[in-house]
Amino acid sequence: MKKLALRRLLAIAISVVALFISFTPETSHRCDAAQTVVKSVFVDQTGRGDFKTIQAAIDSVPFGNNQWTRVHVAAGTYTEKVTVPFNKSFILLEGEGRLQTSIEWADHAGGSSTTADTPTFASHADDFMARDITFKNTYDGANLAQAVAALVDGDRSSFYGCGFFSVQDTLCDMAGRHYYKNCVIGGAVDFIFGNARSIFQGCDLWTGKLTKTLGSITAHGRDTDKDDTAFVFKQCKIGGFMPIYLGRPWRDYARVIFYQTNMSIVVDRQGWDIWNSKGKEGLLTMVESECTGAGSNTTERVPWAKQLSGKEIARFVSLSYISPDGWLDAQPR
Repeated sequence: MKKLALRRLLAIAISVVALFISFTPETSHRCDAAQTVVKSVFVDQTGRGDFKTIQAAIDSVPFGNNQWTRVHVAAGTYTEKVTVPFNKSFILLEGEGRLQTSIEWADHAGGSSTTADTPTFASHADDFMARDITFKNTYDGANLAQAVAALVDGDRSSFYGCGFFSVQDTLCDMAGRHYYKNCVIGGAVDFIFGNARSIFQGCDLWTGKLTKTLGSITAHGRDTDKDDTAFVFKQCKIGGFMPIYLGRPWRDYARVIFYQTNMSIVVDRQGWDIWNSKGKEGLLTMVESECTGAGSNTTERVPWAKQLSGKEIARFVSLSYISPDGWLDAQPR
């Protein structure tokens, strides 16, 4: 996981150089331009579109792009790795339904391959959208290893009606401000991890089969108490096959909030796992508020689980927590 941060710093340096080379006056007003789709390209693996692969469509978007471009992907399973680079913003990736359009690849960390090498889909650009498409890492997990389905570390990124599926480290929600609505996210170990400032609204969190250990839904990586990041789950549902913790801290200031979430019996009665932060429990912010369901009984929760005031909770569950500048409303509908 530590190598992800190093890779991001290197990629940012490369992207700054690329953006300097391709800079035009319009790129300084990116949010003002982010309102309507001005161009659409079509992907169909049968050859009836502009491109047969999703990556070819992404590659066709110019560097320094500052106008929304829709990449519409026809129904089907696309067996490829897809990357949206840092300097290709304002892309809307659109499938024909979470159950109809999927990007799939089998990769996992091991040997010379790190977690950052494994994503089936990676979005590094700011101002990105995806809807009605699934991202899946099909590594079978015979030997438990990091196998990322999607990595997101660009700012101002949103996902609607999407699917994310793997076993370990399904969604690397690494950095930036993100919004996930009506998505389905499935996994067994740390299947939502990173240090983003994200709201997950109306999402289904589904625990997969795992027999050797008790897994965790989240592993948040907040570094300091000055870092205003968190994973916020608002009006979500937790279900699946195997017992699971709500979260464990990747870093010592981890912050995870479950609000008005329906928890099935798969949620372990302790709720949270301390992992490598033993002795630093007071630094963590692991919160449940107004949750329901058989797994929401907090009487046996770990003693270091936090309670926040109504005012504090309201700040985190408001969309203004991730979009104080209105970027979310400015994205295409």
